[in-house]
Amino acid sequence: MGNTLKIRKSKHLSYQKQGFLYLVFILFLFFSQAGEYVMHYNSMAKTQGALNQYLESRLTGLVLEDEASDQYRQGVLARVQSLDSISKEFRAFETQSIAGLDQYRENQFAERVVRRGTLGPLFDKLWLEQQAQSRGRWTPTALADYDGKVSEATEYFFKEAPNAVIPSLVEHAKTSFLVEALEDLNIQALVFEKYTMERLEEAGFTSVFKKRLFLGENFEMVINSEAIKDSVEFVSINSKMQPLGREGGATKLFYRPGTWGKYFVEIQTRSQRFYTSFEVVRPRIRFIAQEELIDLTLGQDQSISINNDFIPEQGYSFESDFAQTSYEAGVLVVNPSTIGEFTLRLVVNGQAADSVLLGARSPRLLKVTLADAQGQEASVTAAHRIQSINPNFQVLSYTATFYPKDGTEAKTFSSLSRLLRPELAQLVQETPGTLVIKNISLISSNGTTKIKAEPLIVASNE
Repeated sequence: MGNTLKIRKSKHLSYQKQGFLYLVFILFLFFSQAGEYVMHYNSMAKTQGALNQYLESRLTGLVLEDEASDQYRQGVLARVQSLDSISKEFRAFETQSIAGLDQYRENQFAERVVRRGTLGPLFDKLWLEQQAQSRGRWTPTALADYDGKVSEATEYFFKEAPNAVIPSLVEHAKTSFLVEALEDLNIQALVFEKYTMERLEEAGFTSVFKKRLFLGENFEMVINSEAIKDSVEFVSINSKMQPLGREGGATKLFYRPGTWGKYFVEIQTRSQRFYTSFEVVRPRIRFIAQEELIDLTLGQDQSISINNDFIPEQGYSFESDFAQTSYEAGVLVVNPSTIGEFTLRLVVNGQAADSVLLGARSPRLLKVTLADAQGQEASVTAAHRIQSINPNFQVLSYTATFYPKDGTEAKTFSSLSRLLRPELAQLVQETPGTLVIKNISLISSNGTTKIKAEPLIVASNE
C-alpha cells in the first residue's frame, strides 16, 4: 500500500468528466462522418471490373476442342452478363434514393431490393448454376461465416451489406465465375500462372511490322506460318483481343492506336506464346545541323533542313500565323511577315502536334524606285508613284525635296501615301534639277511592321 497514490475527490470527478467528454467526442466524430469509410469500395469495384474484363477476354479467346467445353464457357459468360442486372438496379437506386454520403453506409438496397426482392433469387440461381457446371472451388456449396453458420449465397454476401459495397460484391462474383471457368478449362493464359514467353524476333515464323508509328498510322502485322505448331490462335495488344484476317497461309492484323505511348503485343500459337512491342510517337519538329544559321529576316525566304524521321509520311503541314511556309523533300521554306518571335506549328490531321519558336529581324534599309500606274519601273517624267522593290512592303509616306538646276530655292513636299504629289510631278516634268526622296516609311504586307528605306536620288529634265 506504500505505492498507492491518493487523489482528491474533486480531482477524481474532474477525471471522470474528462473521460465522459472524450466519449462524447468519439461518438460525435463517428456519427458526423458521412460514410467515407465505405467509399473506398467504389474505387475497388472499378479495379475489379478491369480485372474481369481481362479475364472475360481470355475466356472468350480460348480455342476449345469439344462442344461441352464451349457450352460451359457460354454458360459462364451468360451468367456474368446476368450479374450486370444487379449493378444496373443499384445504379438506378443510387440515382433515386441516395442523396448524401451518409446513405452509402446504410443497407436498404441489400435488404429490400436483394434479399427481400427479386434479385436475391436471381443471385442464388446463378450461384447454383455455376456450382452445378464447375468444380465449385471458387463457388463452394457451403458458405460458412466466422461463427460456422452456413448460409445461401444471397444471405452470405448481402446480409446487412452497406450500399457502397454492392458493386464490389457483384464484381467479386464475376471474378469467381470467370477464374473458375478458366481453371476448369485449363486455359494457359490464366493471369495467376507463370509462362515462358519468347520474343517474336526469335520465333520460327516470319513477321513484318513497323516498330515505331506516328499517331494516325495503322499498326500492320503480317505473320507467315509454315508449320502447324506455329499457327496463330489469337493476338492481343495491351491485353485486348484483336480481330485477325487470314489470307492463304498468312495471318494479318490491322490496329489503329488511339494515343501516344508504348504498346505490348502478345501472340499465341498452338505451341508457344511470343511477345513484341511497338511505340506510337508524337510528331516533332527537329532541325538538321546546317552550314547556314537560321537567321530569319522579315519578308525574305529562308530554307531550313528538317529531319524526316520525326514526321509522318502524309497528313501533315507546317503552319504559322506570322509566316508563309512551304515544305518539300526535307526542306522547309519560311518567309516571316512580322518582326520578333512567332510560332511555327507542325499540324497532323488538323491538330497541332508540335511547335517551335522562331524569330525574325528587320531587314536592312530597303530600296525603292519610281513606278508607273501599272507598277512597272518608270522614269521621273512618267512616274506615278514610289514603290518598294521588295513586293512584301509598300510605301506608306515620304518627303521629297526638289533642287532646281539654276540654283533657285529648293522646294519640299510631304506625302502620306505612295503617290507622287501632282505639283511635284508637274515641277519635275517642267524644270531641270535633282529630286531627292527621303524619310521613306514602308509597311509590311500584314500591316504590322514599319521600316525605313534608302533615299532615292534622281535627275529630272536633263
